[in-house]
Amino acid sequence: MIHKKKSTTFRLIIISLLLIPLINQYLIFIAYANANYTSRLEKGTQILEVKKYDDQTWKNTVNVTSTPRDWFGGNSDKIGAKSKTTLLEMGHRDFMTSSIFHTLIFTNKTSSIFPIVRNYGYGEEYINENYTYYYFAWEYSFHYWTFTSSEFKIQPDFFYDHSIILQNPQNISQILDNYNEFASTINNNATLQSLNISFPLLSGDYLVWQFIIKRFAIGNPINDYLTTFTNILDCKNTTIQGKTLIFQRRGIKNYTVEVFYNPQGIIETFKVKNSEGYVFYEITSFYPKIVFYIILGILAVFVMGIVVLFIIKKKKLQKYYTQN
Repeated sequence: MIHKKKSTTFRLIIISLLLIPLINQYLIFIAYANANYTSRLEKGTQILEVKKYDDQTWKNTVNVTSTPRDWFGGNSDKIGAKSKTTLLEMGHRDFMTSSIFHTLIFTNKTSSIFPIVRNYGYGEEYINENYTYYYFAWEYSFHYWTFTSSEFKIQPDFFYDHSIILQNPQNISQILDNYNEFASTINNNATLQSLNISFPLLSGDYLVWQFIIKRFAIGNPINDYLTTFTNILDCKNTTIQGKTLIFQRRGIKNYTVEVFYNPQGIIETFKVKNSEGYVFYEITSFYPKIVFYIILGILAVFVMGIVVLFIIKKKKLQKYYTQN
């Protein structure tokens, strides 16, 4: 009897020891979640359209040799050009640091040279071993059609299978610090230096600008999320007014970028103004589903009107025949 009790106690001790790593890992997950924010993304299609582009003012203000194509690609320098985004699936889970780097931090150039870095021992395994954090995030996938002046192709230009929104925007500060430390390690490697391989060190302002250009979605409430995000990154050139992020930039002259987010946490309008407040580039958006419902509503009112007129006319005829 005593032997059996000791055996049971020993088993419980072993099980408890095995569970400790899992419990610690779970506690890490909890530390990076935040119940104050929610995601309001909905399945559907958003159309972005270039409403205004003053090429001469752009050249006098931003850069002589650049165009909006350098920001958004395609025909984004053509008035009337449209792009399309169709949100497909949504979910939430935890992500390791390497996934966060790939999705939120790496620039296009960094992503293109990362396979070389991986071959020299600085791949995903290295990142996750040195930055052992898990981050809760909402995950979403979507199809994307680049700006075009013609009809959209049947097949999308790109498919993004796991874009993410951090559930706690405060986490972005630690992520950026980890990335810059990782980039410094890459840049100080003699072999990679000899291959002319380097990763850029990023500031908070630069990262926020990349979020704008890549049109990442954000959490709700919009104002709180944007404020926390930019404050924790110690941004020097951004301010928040309601659901609008205002970014101060310098090209040939000073100019301002105003980005308005809709209730879903998606960019709805994008405006570029010179120092006099003149809007020389503007993108607006609409949802075909909403347009469909508006048309359906108008048709319903029209049909209802006809029915009402028919009933009134019928009653008048009945009254007429009754009196005669």
